[in-house]
Amino acid sequence: MRRSISKPSRRSPAAFCTMVATLFMMASTSRGVPIDLTDATPTVTGATTLHIAGISTLGANYWADFKWNEKTNKFDVSAYGEEDSAPEGFVSIKPGKFMMGAPEGELGRAPDPTETLHEVTLTRGFYLSETEVTEREWSSIMGSSSSAVAGCDDCPKELMPWMSAVQYCNARSRLEGLDPVYQIDGDDVSWDQTKNGYRLPTEAEWEYACRAGTSTAFYNGEISNTLCEEPNLDEIGWYCGNNGEQGDPDYGTKEVGQKPPNAWGLYDMSGNVFEWCWDWYGDYDSEPVTDPTGPESGTLRTDRGGSWYYSARYHRSAARWSGIPNGAGWGRGCRVALSAP
Repeated sequence: MRRSISKPSRRSPAAFCTMVATLFMMASTSRGVPIDLTDATPTVTGATTLHIAGISTLGANYWADFKWNEKTNKFDVSAYGEEDSAPEGFVSIKPGKFMMGAPEGELGRAPDPTETLHEVTLTRGFYLSETEVTEREWSSIMGSSSSAVAGCDDCPKELMPWMSAVQYCNARSRLEGLDPVYQIDGDDVSWDQTKNGYRLPTEAEWEYACRAGTSTAFYNGEISNTLCEEPNLDEIGWYCGNNGEQGDPDYGTKEVGQKPPNAWGLYDMSGNVFEWCWDWYGDYDSEPVTDPTGPESGTLRTDRGGSWYYSARYHRSAARWSGIPNGAGWGRGCRVALSAP
């Protein structure tokens, strides 16, 4: 079960708060409902926020976030919703609005219009794989594989051209009885958004999922060093600062899922390998956009997230990179998506 960020429509906020308050009192005595006191001290007086998950007695599995109101000395419900069922190994990403790009003054920010801050609205939900596609997943579908790290089946597949990534999506779709989303004619690729198969996320979907509600340079905080000594990036990603040097036994990609995930349960969004997106690479506009899919044509495809041998600035949530679709794919892999029904 995955946590949804949507609000249920069939219950009013007042009714929901009343039921949750009753259940919270029940849970405090019977422990019938699992409670996670996130960011809280043992006493209610000192608590700031709390989260209740798995509230199944409401007729479905609900969750609720509470925030302490100093004026009323009570907890207010700040967000709530239903637990959502996602395919195994995937995270459910609900529609939403966010600021894409980097604010002026962010350390390592590329000059406008490369990372121009602008509002993006995503009206359609999607599922995104928890980790990058691994060597094991790749070889089970595509056959032999090549990587800079030999024998690591749970490392992300790298040396992956963009064209190979879309071919993998189609092959996996066929294997699992889904309709391939890409029509491939030589070097020309089109995306049929009515199909239900595997696909690459759009660049906007990728950044929205990476940020997971944050607006800082990394999903766990700001950036203080653009090179190879960045404390926040040390915690969440593999990059030049924690990957050793060429010739070291552990130099190269690492097994997926070893660093803490972001708030939505996605691993390795910063580092390990760059991840291909659907979009052609192009400049940003400052105007708000809805469900962007990038330029209609171009010469380079976009990839995101940084890589095990790159410096910290390229691992920021807003950082962008690009490559030739049929290029060698050094340090590049992918993370696959499914459009939600």
